[in-house]
Amino acid sequence: MACRVLLVDDEPNVLKSLKRVLVRTGYHVVTASSGVEALEILKSNQIELIITDFRMPQMNGADLLRQVKNNWPDCVNLVLSGYADFKSVVELLNQGLVFRFLEKPWIDSELLENISEAQMKYEQRRAKRVREQLLIASMSALVEIDNNGIIIRCNAPAATIIPDIHLYENKHLANLDAMHDKSVSQSFVDKQSSALFINYANTSDLTKSEEVMIERCLSDDFCQLLKLSTHTKSVSNCFQLSSAQSVVTNESDFYHHLTLSEANKEYFALVCVDIAQFQLINDLLGPEDGSYLIKLVLKVLKGVSDKPVKILHKSADRFVVCVPDIKSDSEILIDLNKAMDELSKILPSKYTDAQVRLYGVYGLFPEDNLEGKELVNQMQLTMNYQAGEQQRIFSRFDPELVADYKKNFELSRLLLTAASKNEMSLRFQPKIDTKTGQVFSAEVLIRWYEPKKHGWVAPDHFIPIAECDGQIIAIGRWVISQSCKTLKYWADNHIGVRALAINLSARQLKDDPEWIDYMLECLTINGLESSQLMFELTETYLIDDFSACEQQLVRLRELGFKLLIDDFGVGYSSLGYLSKLPVDGVKLDKSLITNIESSLAMQSMVRNITRMSHDLNLKVIAEGVETAFQCELIKKLGCDYIQGYYYCKPLEQDDFCRYLDHLNSQGVQ
Repeated sequence: MACRVLLVDDEPNVLKSLKRVLVRTGYHVVTASSGVEALEILKSNQIELIITDFRMPQMNGADLLRQVKNNWPDCVNLVLSGYADFKSVVELLNQGLVFRFLEKPWIDSELLENISEAQMKYEQRRAKRVREQLLIASMSALVEIDNNGIIIRCNAPAATIIPDIHLYENKHLANLDAMHDKSVSQSFVDKQSSALFINYANTSDLTKSEEVMIERCLSDDFCQLLKLSTHTKSVSNCFQLSSAQSVVTNESDFYHHLTLSEANKEYFALVCVDIAQFQLINDLLGPEDGSYLIKLVLKVLKGVSDKPVKILHKSADRFVVCVPDIKSDSEILIDLNKAMDELSKILPSKYTDAQVRLYGVYGLFPEDNLEGKELVNQMQLTMNYQAGEQQRIFSRFDPELVADYKKNFELSRLLLTAASKNEMSLRFQPKIDTKTGQVFSAEVLIRWYEPKKHGWVAPDHFIPIAECDGQIIAIGRWVISQSCKTLKYWADNHIGVRALAINLSARQLKDDPEWIDYMLECLTINGLESSQLMFELTETYLIDDFSACEQQLVRLRELGFKLLIDDFGVGYSSLGYLSKLPVDGVKLDKSLITNIESSLAMQSMVRNITRMSHDLNLKVIAEGVETAFQCELIKKLGCDYIQGYYYCKPLEQDDFCRYLDHLNSQGVQ
């Protein structure tokens, strides 16, 4: 997309000349003849660069740029004026309000060179703001590094994984690794590998270390954001085994062995092995018994094959084993099952209640088409997934799982700029009044089309990612802004729908304290009332986290906004708390409607929910209605509104308006 430049000057000839130069070079240009007009343009347009005259009637360039700084801080501002104004502009330069001062009359080549540098400044400023947003909002542990691998800053969750990480700021990423292998870390920084596994050494307690997985979360032209994760707890280095030359080896020698095996085109299996619930075992029995258990595991791993194996002790309870001459799944699984049987035979009785067992992921070379080190990295990604899912088996490395994992990472990165790049769009699904058949409100639903690679991404795929990594805050603001613009358009064109329901994220309430003020500003700009927006929150959220956001919810009600409980009936299925919540209605979950035709129990539940809701002066919306029989039954059971594919799927704005013309002329069907 072309860079968007706003030209501000009270001389029409200057504007024409400037616009001609910039348009010819490929810029998208908007012009304003005064500071007041420029501010109005900024309210409704995405602008990257502003080039303004200094001396103008009503509002001079200094007053304009101070307002720009407060309301559109990413904009990069240049002043194009006579030399006599230079001294006045110096103060603005010192305050950071102006990027460059350009003198009239200008030389085209110099002008374009300065604009190009300003565009780079905008990209740098915007990228920094995106990283800041993610660092603040993400629940993931994130570390920011420059493109040389120097740690710049981190967020609070990162300190839960590496407690003294602040001590490593302005140092190379390799310093986090107890091995201090800068070549491996630099290879990751240079984007030659997708993941980095380090043994973090706690500087406050050098007897402790743990394995940390580092993945690239975001990369731009200036910096990288890295995600830290671990599935092991800090465990004493006494668990780190001393090397036995033929079996246990260090990381460098282990990967050198793999390289030689690959070069000689040898068949082998790589197995990542973990001890299930090792930390719990260590806590229950003590570090001496934990150390003894590791030695027993090493003993059985040594004997996993009749041929010599190589073992890398990655962390306290994780090993990587290279087993030679393995060509099939059955061969390695037979060997691993024998190892587990052997472990159960030699375990002392005191370990019985701890239910000690091994689990892990294996891969085959050359069948898996990955070199040894990358195969180990990707197997560990699968291992971390298994740990999260509480799986305790030996399974084959799953490239599709790793691909999905990486895809989610990529989508998380792309979501950061999806709204600003106009990749997001809204759909509208009407809520039908069961008594009149008319439509006075609708639900707003968001859609995302990523043009370069992924195409349409399902909302139930990208919204959880945005919730986790924090992009949902910016996306939520975008939805509010666009919804207000839509309501104004409908009002100006007498469409008839006066209210929109927006799904409200819990993260919006918790982590964006200024979003209500932002929303009020959107209402004011578009001449709307607060009663025209309804917010839908899930039942589980309202019960679990109500106390955390009660102040914001109460403020919303006091300001005149309406609140609905979404997906009602699937969580607590209890009506006793309805009178205690500051809500105006309930929206029945789709699962209550799906089988309502054949289930008397579902019909009774919907009837009871509706009756009690009405006793509390709450409206009831049934969503997911897909058949004529469901529709008639819902009406008989007393629901106030119907939403679902029986009437129509979510529609783009033009199709929605055409649908309304047809429906409101027909009435209830």
